[in-house]
Amino acid sequence: MILTSSMPQARAVAFDIDWESLNSLRYAFPDWEIRAVDRATASSIDHEWDPDAADLLVVGAREEIVETLSLCRALRSQVGRAHTPLIVLIASAQESLVRAALEAGASGCLRLPVDSKELVAALRRLREGNRPGRHTRDVHPAKVDDAWRDDGGEA
Repeated sequence: MILTSSMPQARAVAFDIDWESLNSLRYAFPDWEIRAVDRATASSIDHEWDPDAADLLVVGAREEIVETLSLCRALRSQVGRAHTPLIVLIASAQESLVRAALEAGASGCLRLPVDSKELVAALRRLREGNRPGRHTRDVHPAKVDDAWRDDGGEA
C-alpha cells in the first residue's frame, strides 16, 4: 500500500527574478513547487494569470520601478492574496524602493544577491507576524506597545 500525504505541496510563485535568485529560492525550499513567471505586468496578472494558491510570492524589482509597484498592488488586490507573504528583491542601487514597495503591498524586501538562508529567515519572520519591536522603517509600526522598549526619556 502506498501512503500519500493529504497536505498539498507548498508553492511559491516568482515574478521576473534572475536565474541566481531562482536557484536560491529552489535551494531554500527544496520540497516546494516553484513557479517562475517572466514579464508579468499588473494587467497580465488581472487578465491572464490563474491565481492558484501560493504560500509565497517573490517579485524581482525592475529598472522601471512603476511596473514593480503596479505588480505588487495587482497581486495584493487578488482574492485570497491579502495575507500571502510577498517579498520584493531589490538591487543595492534601488534602496529607495523599499518604502514604496512596502506601501504597495510587499511584506518585505531583500537585497540582491539573495541567499537561500535569507529567504527562509524572511519567510519565518513574516509568518510570525507583527510582534512588538519588529517593524520596518516605521512603515508598519508595531501594533502593541513593547514593555521592554525604552522611550528615550530620563533615566
